[in-house]
Amino acid sequence: MKQPVQAQAHRTYVPAVSILRATYRKSWNKIPVATMDAPDQICGTAQRVGYTGKLDYDLAIYRLKVRAGQSFPVLTIPGFFVIEEGIFVDYDQWLNNHELK
Repeated sequence: MKQPVQAQAHRTYVPAVSILRATYRKSWNKIPVATMDAPDQICGTAQRVGYTGKLDYDLAIYRLKVRAGQSFPVLTIPGFFVIEEGIFVDYDQWLNNHELK
């Protein structure tokens, strides 16, 4: 069962609605999710679970739950994600990139 989760985790996910960044002030509780190679086909949801801080411009943090196909179960992608430039980015990777600046 680990193999499908790992395969799904390596895909690039995007919000299925037009969002460049989800911030403390402007974020949705749930966002439909698609893959970058099929942005018009919803494959899951992103559930907001927190924020990177308490300021208006701090980013919302999401968990991704996706389905590889109609007959497959919903899988929770390991880790947490933020939306940066219209793409779901792993939170730890985003944090490392912003600590270096």
